[in-house]
Amino acid sequence: MAPLFYVIDRKKMDTPALDLSVPPFNLLSPQQVQRLSAGLHLEYFESGQTIIDSGQAPEGIYVIIKGKVEEYDGDSVERDSLHLVSQFSEGDLFGSLAVLKGAARDAYVAFEEVICQVLPARLFIDLVHENPEFRHYFHKGLATMSKHRQASAEREGDDFSLVKVGDSVTRKALVVSADTSIRDCVVRMRGAHIDSALVDFPGEAGSYGLVTGTDLLNATALDGHSAQTPIRVCTGRNLIAVDAEAFLFEALTVMARHHIKRVVVKRESAIVGVAELADVLGFLSSRSHNIGVSIEKAQSIQDLQEAVSHIPPLIRNLVDKGTRIRFMMDLLAALNNRLVAKVWELTVSDEVRNNTALVVLGSEGRGEQIVRTDQDNALIIRDGFDWPEQAQDTQRFIDRLIELGFPPCPGNVMISNPEWAMSEQRWNERLSGWVHNLDETALMNLAIVLDAQRVAGDAKLLDRMGRTLVEQMTASDIFVSHFSQPVMRFAVPLTLFGRVKKEQQGVDIKKGAIFPVVHGLRALSLKYGVRQSNSFKRIQELVRCGAIQAKLGRNLESALVLFSEYRLRSHLRQLGDNTDAARVNNYIEPHRLNRLERDLLREALHVVKEFKDWLALELHIRG
Repeated sequence: MAPLFYVIDRKKMDTPALDLSVPPFNLLSPQQVQRLSAGLHLEYFESGQTIIDSGQAPEGIYVIIKGKVEEYDGDSVERDSLHLVSQFSEGDLFGSLAVLKGAARDAYVAFEEVICQVLPARLFIDLVHENPEFRHYFHKGLATMSKHRQASAEREGDDFSLVKVGDSVTRKALVVSADTSIRDCVVRMRGAHIDSALVDFPGEAGSYGLVTGTDLLNATALDGHSAQTPIRVCTGRNLIAVDAEAFLFEALTVMARHHIKRVVVKRESAIVGVAELADVLGFLSSRSHNIGVSIEKAQSIQDLQEAVSHIPPLIRNLVDKGTRIRFMMDLLAALNNRLVAKVWELTVSDEVRNNTALVVLGSEGRGEQIVRTDQDNALIIRDGFDWPEQAQDTQRFIDRLIELGFPPCPGNVMISNPEWAMSEQRWNERLSGWVHNLDETALMNLAIVLDAQRVAGDAKLLDRMGRTLVEQMTASDIFVSHFSQPVMRFAVPLTLFGRVKKEQQGVDIKKGAIFPVVHGLRALSLKYGVRQSNSFKRIQELVRCGAIQAKLGRNLESALVLFSEYRLRSHLRQLGDNTDAARVNNYIEPHRLNRLERDLLREALHVVKEFKDWLALELHIRG
């Protein structure tokens, strides 16, 4: 359906006319300029109104006279899963590619009240066909992209955009009956080295569901089901599928839109397998190195060094190919977790692994790493387990991670520190002490523990500790207010006039932007009972339960993506200058950004400021 708009009589309003003396309009002949001028009309859009929806054939191309427009990736502007792609302001033109292709890939939404000059699609296409220079202006971007893809294909042997799902990353599906017990399903999944299974429901021809390792874990650890319970109780029936002839990029898009890590692959309605996010991204990054497989097959630390050496080029490759930051975070988190688990496996005995839970904390626990950062890990030891070699084993584990390029934590939050490797009972005592202490160190320790994610060992140990922690932290509303206090510790790097501050080193994007959002979401999740550790998932759950408005949720998600992208580029640049990984900082330099990027940074920082102001009232935080 065409968007609602108001046609404005330009004679009745004091609005500047379109400047026809600048590219691309100065490429037109005088006669073509006359036709263009005669065909232009003004349109007005209210804040939040969709101008062009994804999949829609636009009315024409738009030139902004007043206001700002945001471009979102996705198929509907109402979805919470959309990500901000770009922002346009006065004088910018958008919609040309959508007109040339017959439909828009992204959605364009008025960020505030917007007035646009509109060149009707039919007239625009006529001018493109008539005027070679005008046509070249709009096609040169596509030509540049095509040239880049061709060069990439020559380097890697294939053009990624032409690789099909069924020919590359599809794994043979493990199919089990819905009456299979949870235990038997886990055994079969482990034997097949896969973390999911298709579930066949007897008597319901052609009806399948999907169950993952996480589903089975939650069914037993959280929902109280026994190992003999049929898996039908925890199987999802809403299968998301792609055709085997679909391109890899299409599979990536489907996974992004539905926030999933695997899709079912079909050929002529028959299921042929499952495509995993890590496999798709691994194919995208390199045809010659399967890092995940190398980690699993490693028999020594030297083997792991070989696998780890391919991770930085992988990330650079993904950046060069324009892969979205959320995909990169997921991939890096998966690889790092597998790497840490493998080091643990090579360091301690099966008995130790079965009686402990190794967890990662901080950004690793949230799955929001973009490059290898300082170690943050902890160990939960089963009560009564005798482990005389604990000190030697844990120190050897940390030393090996350092050897693999993971710098030690400056705050010594590592399992080689006895304060972060304790029995269940001691952990519960320590957590209780932190909850009742409320000093700055205690609050930050609680924050990083709240983001804990198990990477090896007995999951039940962390689940029990996590439930105890949340119960203690939510026993009083006053505690949540104290817990959220660090949000106000660092000022948002904006001047009194709303511009980005110009510090000598640049902008500390972690302290001034990422931390307030991440910790604010953490505090809100605690208040509203959201049991997610990833910031993006916390946003989605908080929106779903009505804790924050959908628009604020979208803005926060977009801001986090932007900050992470800029931070990643800064880290890669520093590492490219042979900076020691331990010395890589979180400063971004605004002068290295183009005008649009600076504008986006400013708008995203304003989102942080507004979030902090709202949070102060919502959680009663003292200034």
